[in-house]
This record gives sequence, C-alpha cells and structure tokens, in this order.
Amino acid sequence: MSLLRVDDIHTYYGRSYILQGASLEVKKKEIVALLGRNGAGKTTMLKTIMGLIKPRAGTIFFKDADITKLAAYKVARKGIGYVPQGRHLFPKMTVLENLKTGMTDQSDERQLEGVFHLFSVLRERLHQLAGTLSGGEQQALAISRALVKRPEILLLDEPTTGLMPIFVSKLMEVIKKLNESGMAILLVEEKIPFALTMADSVYFMVKGKIEYNAGKEEVQGKKEVLIRYLGVEV
Repeated sequence: MSLLRVDDIHTYYGRSYILQGASLEVKKKEIVALLGRNGAGKTTMLKTIMGLIKPRAGTIFFKDADITKLAAYKVARKGIGYVPQGRHLFPKMTVLENLKTGMTDQSDERQLEGVFHLFSVLRERLHQLAGTLSGGEQQALAISRALVKRPEILLLDEPTTGLMPIFVSKLMEVIKKLNESGMAILLVEEKIPFALTMADSVYFMVKGKIEYNAGKEEVQGKKEVLIRYLGVEV
C-alpha cells in the first residue's frame, strides 16, 4: 500500500523550472533511494514534499490524503520527518535544546530515550553545544531531532556527506533498525553503493524528471543504468 505518493509535480525556484512532472511512490515499510547527478532536482523534491516549496502543479498524497498545500509544520505533524542536507542545527543551543525543538505536544521523554538507544553518544553530549559536536555527532542529532516527532516516513537528504567511514556504518545500522521497526525511508544520497545497499527500490532523476525506476536487484544487475543516469560505474 502506498504511504507517500508524488504525482506529476512541477516546482519552480523563481523562474527556474526545477521539477518537471516528477512522480514517485514510497510504500509502507519501504526504503526508496532517489538518485541523480548534482542539480537534478533531488533536494527540491524533498523540500516540495515537506511543504517548504510549493509546486505550481501536481499533487502529493500521504496515506491517501492530499497534503500538497499544507504548511511545512502541518506536513511534519502528519507523520513525515525531514533531515535536510547540511543538518541545520542550532549551533549555540545544547543537544537537549535542539532535540526539544523537534518535539511536539504528543512527544514525551520516552521519545528521547528512543533516540538515545539509537545514538548513545547524544546522552553523553546532552548539555554540550551542538556547534562543538563532530560531524557524525551532528548528523546523529539532526536525525534524532526528526525522530522525536515519531514520523511514519523519514526523508534523508545526503546523510553521509562529510562523515567518516565509522559513522557511515553506524548510519547504515540505524536506518536498518528504523526500517525494521516499520518506518519508511526516502533517501537522497551521493554514495551510490550506500544507497543501493539500503534501498528496496530506486528512482533516477534527470533534469527534474524521473527517467527510470526499478527494484534494487534490477539496478545492481545493470551497470549501463548507473552509467547512463549517474555517469558512474559501481
């Protein structure tokens, strides 16, 4: 059953036509990777889903409800979590204060315990300023801030950027645990082996359009697909 469905979305940045009739679907408990070269429109897709940018045409459905025109905070309350590229933390606030910015009226201390179970380092850094954390710790905090809202789907934009290999491995472990708990994931990622390891299905975006989508096994068996749409060979 479809959890998130994007139908024929057209999005502009000023006069720049970014998403040109793009469509994709994420099913319940599915991990979907959205891949493409730089400037293809992947980040714009996530921002459009979140209500941070309004499309000029097309429809976005979450659990069969039209969320296209909702404000970003209402989209989040529906059950969609978002971890932006660059993390966007409050560097002069503590780890705990950053986590609390993600909490809603329905959130409680048990949600904090849940993220500490995933990222034990955050408990150790609870009263440390976010700006003094390492890159991996900051990414853990950014993900945890989204998780305290208890989303049904998590949108991750380039989560491995700038991370050391040990943190990339930890991130892979966390994504698997979240998915096993029933959470769907929409992943935008530049590290193709990472994305193909995690994903159940893959969409390739070229100049604002979805040009190809298939299951992970099919993509892994067709090197020409990666070369054609990404210019790489894995």
